[in-house]
Amino acid sequence: MFSFTTTIRKVLLIRSLLVVSTRTAAFPSSRVFNNLHQRSESAFFAVPYCTSNNQLRIGGLPRNNQYQVLFNTMRPKRAASKMSAAATADDDVSNDDKDESTPKPLKGSAATTKKSKVVATEKKETKKKAAPTKKATPKNKVAKGAESSSDEEPPKTKKKATPKKRKSKSTTSDSEDDDSSTTKTTKKKSSSSPKKKAKAADHQRWTERMPLTRLWNPETAMTSKGSYTFTVISWNVAGLRAFIKKQPDALANLAERYQADVICLQEHKLQDVHLDDPKLKIREHFEEKLGGFESHWSYSTTKKGYSGTAMFIRKRGGGDDASKKGKKQAKIGAFFTSKNKEGDEAAKGDSIGEIPVSHLQPLNVMTELGLPKHDGEGRTVTAEFPLFHLTNVYVPNSGQKLDRLGYRTEEWDTDFLNKMQQLEKGKPVIWLGDLNVAHNEKDTWNEGAKHLVKSAGTTPQERASFDRQLGAGFVDAFRHLHQDAMGHYSYWSQRAGNREPNKGLRLDYFICSKDLMEDDDDRKVVVRDSYIVPDQLGSDHCPIVLEIEMKK
Repeated sequence: MFSFTTTIRKVLLIRSLLVVSTRTAAFPSSRVFNNLHQRSESAFFAVPYCTSNNQLRIGGLPRNNQYQVLFNTMRPKRAASKMSAAATADDDVSNDDKDESTPKPLKGSAATTKKSKVVATEKKETKKKAAPTKKATPKNKVAKGAESSSDEEPPKTKKKATPKKRKSKSTTSDSEDDDSSTTKTTKKKSSSSPKKKAKAADHQRWTERMPLTRLWNPETAMTSKGSYTFTVISWNVAGLRAFIKKQPDALANLAERYQADVICLQEHKLQDVHLDDPKLKIREHFEEKLGGFESHWSYSTTKKGYSGTAMFIRKRGGGDDASKKGKKQAKIGAFFTSKNKEGDEAAKGDSIGEIPVSHLQPLNVMTELGLPKHDGEGRTVTAEFPLFHLTNVYVPNSGQKLDRLGYRTEEWDTDFLNKMQQLEKGKPVIWLGDLNVAHNEKDTWNEGAKHLVKSAGTTPQERASFDRQLGAGFVDAFRHLHQDAMGHYSYWSQRAGNREPNKGLRLDYFICSKDLMEDDDDRKVVVRDSYIVPDQLGSDHCPIVLEIEMKK
């Protein structure tokens, strides 16, 4: 019997299935409707089917427990064409004389998809076999050389013609796995790694400070040879007012530690009124800390708070001062290991040991070069001693934009060299201070870096100008005595924090006449040692020391 209620329920159920299937862009499988028909005794219920006019409708008649209806899980765009083909197939099946008991496989099922794959693979194989005959040109044969041109292995010839293989050739790789992404990344890394190594080896990075051997012992020289060691200290303080606040005892400690006879300062940045300023109390400070020294100052008059040099010379007032210096010379064991037991008897009258005190006193002190176009910046202080000239100099910086490079190399360096040569005609010359040049690769931590040729102090023009000065008969004392020393710098950038890792430059020098470097019996003055004091803080520069033997 026909049950109207059950039919209505089935129609509603199928409708709900259709709504869900259309939202997911897929049709339900025919298994659902076959199960529904097996459970029902009705002769008719609504199912979707596709007509020959490519229209999807609801309705159909059962025929041998099967429904000639298309159910496909493909996307809507491709499903329309598949449904139209299925509809025409339904019309043909009704006229065929084949056995109806064997169900016809539906399109989109596993059987049809397997057949389609087999057909597709056969077509590809035929294309691959036909490819070598079409592309068998003389050029390909010559290019491939020893490769076989037979048709037994067509896939290999096909792979060689693919664009992926061309990419591998462009990267000069010999691997044949062009489809893997990991090989591509490794190729990129391998190709970029040599560039990184080349950059690392582009310039040196020398930050290790090689140990130096002290070449001279003032205590031993006094006891064994009766000679006196004249010690000079040079230091760029980069602003004396700030320096005094940060390191008020630094100069006094240096004088005591190295028994200094002369202390030369550069870039104090003071004016003449600052010494007697009651707020700054600079003169009072030096009278307290360096009361045994006489000071000589050179100021910048063209620009305030700029440049400036100073020289502190130990006072020699007679036997008292001489004996005091002799005792301190004997007590230099705080720096050297041995002690002088005869230090109290070293100074007698107007001599220290057998060296006249007059040799330690300056004959004249000049705070100008005598050249008006250079003297306005207060860059030199020259003291004439009986045995040599001593000039404290702060060489002009070429500037961050090298705007003063021409003035420094073409005017200042030339005029200053002429002045030193004039002084050398009477007696040997020593000029010292911040010369604002790193002479060669041993004086820079990163020699070869591209920016050095455009940086003040390391330009080719400044180095060539310094070479001309040394070639005129003068010697770099530190490099002459320590030829292989590496990592000994006197300046570090505070902004970059380069002092602790020792990324610095050697900008401070003692330049001496060649006569002072020769040890002959007739020489009364010989330069014995020069070294740097990198552990002394207070400025972006550190002090440098020169030791000169005065023979009896």
